[in-house]
This record gives sequence, structure tokens and C-alpha cells, in this order.
Amino acid sequence: MTHELCSSVCALGGFQFAALQAIYWCFCGNSYGSLGAASDSECNLACSGNSGQNCGGDYRNRVLRLSYTGSLEDACMNRNVFVPGNRTFVELSVPDAPAFRTLQCAGLPECLYRCRSGCQAVIFSQQQRLCHLLEFAAVPAALSSASSGDFFVRR
Repeated sequence: MTHELCSSVCALGGFQFAALQAIYWCFCGNSYGSLGAASDSECNLACSGNSGQNCGGDYRNRVLRLSYTGSLEDACMNRNVFVPGNRTFVELSVPDAPAFRTLQCAGLPECLYRCRSGCQAVIFSQQQRLCHLLEFAAVPAALSSASSGDFFVRR
């Protein structure tokens, strides 16, 4: 984990903040925490990917504010930004078509990061920590049971 990696992952979702915690955790959000700043002694762990960078502490975030050049519209058009989507379920005409792949992820940022070439949308279940990578911006009927997860489509 590094400041650059966490910031890049959070930028995929167009978030305002990236937060690093306990050497290797990365969180993304649009609001700054309400608890205020921690003391330096509580927030002094080096990042696992760059020992010269601070990655917070145990249950303490190192918060980074993300900034985007140009207008927000330009940023969305030029980046692989994901936005919450409306679920549309589809039946696939080809049995066993490679419509999705499921993997374990630590959180939504990792799930979005894993959605690369050929991936158009994700469903992430925080409770089960399952990430479904979808080749279409629609949900295969086989995943209708995953409806409790968060659904994001590539913009």
C-alpha cells in the first residue's frame, strides 16, 4: 500500500478523500471523519509499499484529499469512474457465458480496482466481502441473490 495506490483506487470512484490505515488498508469516502485528528504517536505506521510514507495506525486513518484537474465532467469522461447504477437483470442466451467472475475483496475500493479490461460493472457485498465483476452494465439473472450488495457501473 502507498499513498499513490490508495489515491488511484479512490479516484476510480470519484471520491473526495482516500484514507490509509494500519499499514495496508485503503478506504474511500466523500466526507471527512467527525472524530478529529489523532496524535502523531497513534498515527505513525509506515506503508507496506513505501516505508517513507505514513499509513496511519491501528484504527487511525491517514486522510488524503483528492483533487481533480479540470471540471468534474472532464474528470468523469477521462477516467474509469464508477457510479451507483440501477439494477437490470438479464437472462443470457448462451449457457455458461463468461458474464461475471466472483472473488474475495477486502473492500469496495479493491473491488472497483479489480474491474479492468472487459469489466463494465461490479456488485460488492460488504458483509460477505464478495466482489462480482460483470462484463455488462446489467446483472445476470444468476446473480439475483446478490441483490443486497452495492452495484456500480463504469461511467
